[in-house]
Amino acid sequence: NPHPPPTMALSTVASAYGWGITLLPGSQSQEPPPLPPVLSWEFGSLVALALIGPYIFCSATYAYHFWGQRSQRPKLRDHSKDAPKDEHRWDWTSALVRAEGISAVMFYWAVILLLGPVLEIVDFMPAGIKDLSPVFRPFAFLACFLVFDLTMWTIHFCQHYWRWLYYHTHAVHHTIRSPTIICALTGYLPDTLVLIVVPFHVTLVTVPCTNFLTIFSFAVLALWHLHMIHSEFEHPWDQALNKLGLVNTWDHHVHHVQPRKNLAHFFTAYDRFFGTYVDPSFVSQLQEQHRRGGA
Repeated sequence: NPHPPPTMALSTVASAYGWGITLLPGSQSQEPPPLPPVLSWEFGSLVALALIGPYIFCSATYAYHFWGQRSQRPKLRDHSKDAPKDEHRWDWTSALVRAEGISAVMFYWAVILLLGPVLEIVDFMPAGIKDLSPVFRPFAFLACFLVFDLTMWTIHFCQHYWRWLYYHTHAVHHTIRSPTIICALTGYLPDTLVLIVVPFHVTLVTVPCTNFLTIFSFAVLALWHLHMIHSEFEHPWDQALNKLGLVNTWDHHVHHVQPRKNLAHFFTAYDRFFGTYVDPSFVSQLQEQHRRGGA
């Protein structure tokens, strides 16, 4: 029979999907190491990485924000008519500690750590986080972004088309018409929980073949991108994102001008498929000489 049975084909696809890049030679054939004991420096290091690392990372994004201001990167808006508020350009300390910011995501991590490994009351921790194998799985990494963005798009759509949900979660964020990196997570605590924490947890429990390294890489890049698309200035990589069909700064600024459009945060294909995409070149509020998505 020249055609392999469907089960064999599925097994081949599953094997390819689970393929990973081993960072430590000789470790791929071993059983993935479990989480270390709670009362150990290894577990404490993982907790510190999960709970403190994002604050350091956000501080780095704010440092980039100030670098962009000093280097006179091209602005998306005409600041003589549509400048960001001063607190959204300079007050990075408030942005770092506000409840609806990165602290909400850290609260999620703290809860699943406390209820699961520490107190052993109920285990909500996604299985992938418990797999400490030193293997990066690129297909699972991509799947995390696809699931995360689709879940976010669905909730984001409901927020903008369900009036009650919009005013009880998302409306505060849209008082910001000219956003910046510093105000990317500014808004209302229920908004962060509904639009970021819920999709993040759904992604971690539904995407198969993940592990700690793959999830950590996904979380870092996702957090970076969610900040960058709120920038008041153009990034050097915006052109490349545009050509790859990924959401860039121009695309997301359209959303802050036309709130029911450009609802995706990572893949423009979702908005194009569902008919909610608007090309930045047709939005007059964006700087005319740079409207076409960084082109």
